Amino acid sequence: MDLQTLRTSLRGVLAFAPTSMHDDGALDLDSQRSHVAFLAGSGVGAVVVGGGVGEFYALDEPEYAALVRESVDAAGGRVPVLAGVGHATAIASRLARVAADAGADGLMVNPLYFVTPDRDGMVRHYREIGAASGLGLIVFSTTGAVYDDADLERLAEVEAAVAVKDEAGDQELFARCVRTLGDRYVWINGMAELPAVDYARMGAVAMTSGMVNLDPDVALDVWSAALAGDAERHATLLRERIAPIAALRAARPGYHITVIKEAMHLLGRGGPAVRLPLLPLRPEDRAALAEHLDRCGYRRPEPVA
Repeated sequence: MDLQTLRTSLRGVLAFAPTSMHDDGALDLDSQRSHVAFLAGSGVGAVVVGGGVGEFYALDEPEYAALVRESVDAAGGRVPVLAGVGHATAIASRLARVAADAGADGLMVNPLYFVTPDRDGMVRHYREIGAASGLGLIVFSTTGAVYDDADLERLAEVEAAVAVKDEAGDQELFARCVRTLGDRYVWINGMAELPAVDYARMGAVAMTSGMVNLDPDVALDVWSAALAGDAERHATLLRERIAPIAALRAARPGYHITVIKEAMHLLGRGGPAVRLPLLPLRPEDRAALAEHLDRCGYRRPEPVA
């Protein structure tokens, strides 16, 4: 996908899909295909695989290639499919080529760990990933890897860098970046549903979501309310649908992934398996999640006798 088409496609709710796995830890590509097909037909703007929720860090290269290839095929061109890439520049560039060969429409550059390069090094990192893949890139600003307005001004030298996902949550900094750089980037609310009204007001045109894996309509309604500035509707959706799951995802380390997978499992959409060092939900937390899903009227499959 060319850069301008990608820029115009990054609108609305961006669905960050988990990576489906069997209980033994092997990829469950049938469930992955089914879920991506479900998301692609739900009204979202794009599907992202191999991000944090997708346990990118736990995938080897053949698994990563299969994940991207099967997800792209399942989407069937209905929405763009983006893939996360990461690690040091040489590895990230190789994975970027793998993703491009598998049909990805764009890439999200996952944060580095252990090191914080200076701006010259970061520009080269993005430039080489873009050159290796020929795809547009989302800059991912998050805790421990925050990009300020000066950083983003330098990264603007990289033509392939088309969007910024803000998961750092510093709204003052986000607003300053939008004011400073304007339409050079597509601005994405990476903090999901809770602060959606604030991010829309500051200039975000898209919102990432994990909740969308359970209920696309709720995620779409939240972002619609945010774009309309309808704080009352937004607050109602948060209180009735979003807040209990958001609180559970924040309750224990790793639960931002595990809760989504467990909820999908409770709704009959694949297994709950995660890879070590993540652990399954504790029984009491699984019960609380099931209670919330029942209270919201979600239809769960009957248990097998």
